[in-house]
Amino acid sequence: MSHSPNFEDTIKRAVTPGSERLLAGVALAAAGRSRNDGVENPPDYTAAYGTLQLDPSSPPVSVKTVMWLASCNKLVTTIAALQCIERGQFTLDDPTDVERLLPEWKDPEILTGFTEDGKPILQPAKEKMTLQQLLTHTSGVAYDFFHPLLIAWRQGRGEGPLTMRTPIVEGFTHPLIAEPGAAWMYGAGLDLVGLMVARANTTTLEAYMRENIFDVLGMDDTSFRPKERNNMVDRLMPITTRLPSGELVDRVEPDAPLVVPVEPTDDFGGGGLFGTAEDFLEVLKSILHGDGKLLKSESIDLMFTPALSEAQQATLDGLLSILMAAAIMIPGEPVLGTPGAGEWTHGIGGLIGLHKEEGSFEPGWLKWGGAPNLKWWIDRKGGTCGIFATQLYPAGELKHAFLGKMFEREMVAHFSKK
Repeated sequence: MSHSPNFEDTIKRAVTPGSERLLAGVALAAAGRSRNDGVENPPDYTAAYGTLQLDPSSPPVSVKTVMWLASCNKLVTTIAALQCIERGQFTLDDPTDVERLLPEWKDPEILTGFTEDGKPILQPAKEKMTLQQLLTHTSGVAYDFFHPLLIAWRQGRGEGPLTMRTPIVEGFTHPLIAEPGAAWMYGAGLDLVGLMVARANTTTLEAYMRENIFDVLGMDDTSFRPKERNNMVDRLMPITTRLPSGELVDRVEPDAPLVVPVEPTDDFGGGGLFGTAEDFLEVLKSILHGDGKLLKSESIDLMFTPALSEAQQATLDGLLSILMAAAIMIPGEPVLGTPGAGEWTHGIGGLIGLHKEEGSFEPGWLKWGGAPNLKWWIDRKGGTCGIFATQLYPAGELKHAFLGKMFEREMVAHFSKK
């Protein structure tokens, strides 16, 4: 597949052994949509560079290399939830659906702080959660490794983070950090959504997704349980870590907030999936093309519709300005409040870019990623989608961040010629 020599040379240098190496390896997959109705869509773009580990004699990465998809999973769980809405199994805005399917979260408490002697200050929530709030990170459910109040709450109980270390009902029935609907805060809402989907269909989330998503699209190498499916674990790319010193090492630091859930205690709809770049591209393409295999067009439209209230948007903006500066979210983008910064909001499908960038996406594109520095996008107006897939800690590692941006721009140029 042809692309600019500068792009390919840059990626090759990024995976070349030596002190300047940015990644062990990366898999790239993207697709475009024909500009003319009735004209066949252009061929997909796929490429891979580097090796599974830093050792140059380790196997090469390919688009069939299995990776921990982490929060890329959230898109797939959103699709599953929208399928259930289309069937009339539950709705976006009725809190009784959440109470019926998630009774463990029926009467949550909100953690507002701590007394002088360290006791948590808890108060009953006045509002009820809705599915839309769980999908848009406005339910008050945060991650216990991410929000300072919850980190302190766990420590006060002599616990570390339980995210994806215990079953969902055990690990996520911690206090909320805000009233449902009051603020935006990244958290475990999609894990609860996955549990809603499973319970509404009296099955597991794995079985539901297998029947309604994976098998529909021919995604044979995607699963919550890589040891039980197609020998996926044998093709799993290990995590590489960049130490504070700048050195790349073939290991995960022992204090990393997230463990790779190779032997999961549950089907975690927020971040438990394993899969390949080739498989994940099938999901992105189905949404980009609106092919009707997964969702009706009205449901796809909903995914790209800004969904935040004014107060929720204000908290998203405040958090993004902090988290982008700390390179935790959307690394490589100008930080909110700085020259050239974009305008962002959130919908039920993910983060929505509202600004136009020269040579890049059209306003209204959707994006998110996964902790080991995976990044995906769908630009319906511009007609492209893709995933940059690697396994690198820490989340938001900045040295390589320009590569993802470069890939996006290269794909926009590549498919605009088709």
